[in-house]
Amino acid sequence: MVDDSSDKGTMRLTANPFGAPVLGLDRQREGAAQSLAPQSRSASRGQAGREAASATPPVPRPVLPAVQRALAKQNEVALAKRDWLMRTRRKLARLSRQQSGLAAYQTITRQQFLDHHYAAHRPALIRGEMADWPALELWTPQYLRDKIGSTPIQYQGGRDKGENYERNKDAHARTMPFDAFIDLITHDDAGNDAYITAYNNKLNGAALKPLEEDLGFFDQILTRQVAQPNGMMWIGPAGTFTPLHHDLTNNLLVQVVGRKRLILVSPDEWPNLYNDRHVFSMVKDLTAIEEPFEAARDIGALAFDMEPGDALFIPIGWWHQVRALDFSVSITYTNFLWHNDFHGDYPPG
Repeated sequence: MVDDSSDKGTMRLTANPFGAPVLGLDRQREGAAQSLAPQSRSASRGQAGREAASATPPVPRPVLPAVQRALAKQNEVALAKRDWLMRTRRKLARLSRQQSGLAAYQTITRQQFLDHHYAAHRPALIRGEMADWPALELWTPQYLRDKIGSTPIQYQGGRDKGENYERNKDAHARTMPFDAFIDLITHDDAGNDAYITAYNNKLNGAALKPLEEDLGFFDQILTRQVAQPNGMMWIGPAGTFTPLHHDLTNNLLVQVVGRKRLILVSPDEWPNLYNDRHVFSMVKDLTAIEEPFEAARDIGALAFDMEPGDALFIPIGWWHQVRALDFSVSITYTNFLWHNDFHGDYPPG
């Protein structure tokens, strides 16, 4: 805004109509303003800087108890609504065998897998893609023993004496020569006590690498552009048992030797699965549910046996438990062609 005063020698800029302050300047004083000494301007800036530096940061306002109670109530309602939605999804899925069952294929294309399973978050059993893998015929305990010899490997041991062996994997890490490990687990009473698991893969990758020449590859859904494209191996006797849990990656579990019995549960059943810590359930075995966990009896589950040559896609967050029915070798792959890095923002606890 311009204020043209009756004094024709003076024209002053005043506050603009939007309320932002602007500098007032008399033409008659303009020369004096421009002749300000440089040191005066410098001193002025220094003083302003000291004042800014000494200013205390604002103290955050405390959250009032009433607001805290309202937020807690909102979270409680949000969780109740989530559980309602999961219950509704479960009821709807059970109306259709196609939705609640396990889709099985002899072979599958990349686009079928992506559209109907990977992106759709649904499991799939693929039964014919491994037919030409040499390992299906070669991998007897003796062949494995001769192939790897006395190379040291890591395994999970002392599991029979540890109630929570899956939760405390580091405490059960053991090392021995591979041939001695095969001797250990081929005894009739080997049971669940000793098991090479995917958790041991970091130390076992190089030791077991000679076995990779006997494997094929799922080129239509996996990438070779990773450090260990041929997966993480599981080797153990009949009777090994992995309790109910879910994983933080999409997994392809392939069965090379022996049979395994799996129980697979949709994440929509989460409210009834007593998830107490990380990816584990207080219900270890859905075939032996104890009395405090009665809600788990009402879940819908898929129970089936994997045979040599079967490959199972287990989507991230799907609960599962696994029991070996025979001497068994399995491999888990996570190196899919599509994004599979979701664990970074998984909630702690």
